[in-house]
Amino acid sequence: MISKIYVFKYLKAENTENKVFCRQQEQAKTYAQSLKTLLNLALVSVLFVLISLTHFSNYAKAAESANLLARKGNTALKRKDNEQAIQYFSEALFAGSLEIYTKASVLNDRGLAYSRLKKFHLALKDFNRAIEAFPEYAKAYNNRGLLLHQLGHDEEAIKDFNRAIALHPSMGVSYHNRANAFLKAGAEKPAFSDFGKAATLLADKSPAHLARGQIHWKHLRHYAALRELNLSLEKNKNQGLAYFNRGQVYHSLGNRVRAIQDIAKASSLDSTDLVYKKQLAIIYLENRQLPNASKLFSQIIDEEPLNIEIMILRGRINGELGRYQKALEDLDQAVSLSASASAYAERALVQAKNRQAEFAIADISESIQKAPKTGRSWAVLGDAARLSDKLIDAERYYLEALKRDKMQPKALAGLKQLGFGLDEEEIESVASIGTDVNGWSIQEPEKGRFIAINPLYKKYKIKLDLYGPEKPKILEWTILKGNYKGYGLLRYDAGSKDPKTPIEHVAILNLRKQRVETIEPYRWGAKIAKWTWNQNDVVIKDPDGIQNKVTLRIPVRRAPPRVARQQDDGWNSGFWNAGPKKRVSKKKRRRKVRRKKKKSLFGGIFGF
Repeated sequence: MISKIYVFKYLKAENTENKVFCRQQEQAKTYAQSLKTLLNLALVSVLFVLISLTHFSNYAKAAESANLLARKGNTALKRKDNEQAIQYFSEALFAGSLEIYTKASVLNDRGLAYSRLKKFHLALKDFNRAIEAFPEYAKAYNNRGLLLHQLGHDEEAIKDFNRAIALHPSMGVSYHNRANAFLKAGAEKPAFSDFGKAATLLADKSPAHLARGQIHWKHLRHYAALRELNLSLEKNKNQGLAYFNRGQVYHSLGNRVRAIQDIAKASSLDSTDLVYKKQLAIIYLENRQLPNASKLFSQIIDEEPLNIEIMILRGRINGELGRYQKALEDLDQAVSLSASASAYAERALVQAKNRQAEFAIADISESIQKAPKTGRSWAVLGDAARLSDKLIDAERYYLEALKRDKMQPKALAGLKQLGFGLDEEEIESVASIGTDVNGWSIQEPEKGRFIAINPLYKKYKIKLDLYGPEKPKILEWTILKGNYKGYGLLRYDAGSKDPKTPIEHVAILNLRKQRVETIEPYRWGAKIAKWTWNQNDVVIKDPDGIQNKVTLRIPVRRAPPRVARQQDDGWNSGFWNAGPKKRVSKKKRRRKVRRKKKKSLFGGIFGF
């Protein structure tokens, strides 16, 4: 019994010990698993950190490499190596790791390089991608608009320029590009306004002033065109087109000397432009500098052997120089190539001068059949008929010339030789309009062209700049006094349609030299220009904020007042030396003693 109980207790104790051991074993296993899990997590964390560091390092290297490639692309783009720039930009985009703005900038620059190479489809694709990457990127809108403008899609281009200006209102190039798009689309007024805005924003203002000057010249606003072209050349002295346009304006104003200077300068800047040479040769011809004109016409014919107009002009010069054979060679070729009325008329005149009356009369009849003709052509026919003793026909031809051009000089001279008393005053008096204001009146020698005259100043025939649809009106005449003595101001209405919004301009007249210095704006509706009178000039700021300085007198250079010299050794003088200055010793100058001459008997009487 004892043994059974003992055995039972023993077994129970052993069973209890086994349970405790199993429980301990299970806990050990749990601890081991937890430790293993922790070790795995630590290992994973270390691996993750290492991978992250590696990835970050690679990302940083890639970003650095992409940015370096983008900078190299910009450098190549600046030196206009477009192929190399495209390669760098493409590698930068392929490397990735670019920020959004940088990526948009790279795409925009690559599109610019593509557009320079005339790969317009690829350029447009890159501009679109740049805008998708960064929709607030004004440069991409501007460049895409410029590309669309070049491709003829002006309406879409204007939308892009509008967006660029809305995002970046101070970007002057967008105003300039939008102005060109407006101009091409036929919207001249907003184009002119945009060019003015661009002139106030851009560092290089010369293209904007040149464009405004061309618009003024198109509408025969001579002095406004001069103002803008002068401002353009003031900013950039190497613009052949600006010199050429200014020369044309001077030529229209009758200043042939300045016209020759400007157009010759334009031709020297671009010697390959035959238009410059042609206009210069025509002015030489009108100024009776025939050898210079003939030389330029020959150069043009060497470049364009079939230029009929130049053949006729060179034939005219040779005829006036008495080189009838050379003249007939040019005119015969012009007739064979074109059979134009002007070619027949000029050949008729040369034949009449060469005493070939029968041939001249035949060419006159051929020329009449080739109508219509200009005033010049009819005047040439009148000269040919007069030299061929066909005086009645000559009179008729001269009158036909005056019907087309009231101021045709050859026709007037021919009628005068025939004994007719027509002169310029009789012809101009027919076109007088308006009322006199202090002796000033306005005349219309040609439709849409107005001049102001005054019998007290017979040399003045002021071609008025017109800005509105109505005819101009003289408003006020002021003769200046004091420092501006010798100058007068003629204020006139420049054709404003509504009296509530007047367009007023002022002509500054030099009364001593009998010339017009300029015509400047005074009032545009409610806006008044600011006139600042200085000692030798006047500065005018128009209502758009564009400033022009008109020099009235050349400043007199006077010697500066003499100031006593002070010794300055560069060390003992200055604000740091407050002590008294040492007195500088001056060398004494020896005075020459003039010996008095003994007066003679006559010298004592007459004082010598």
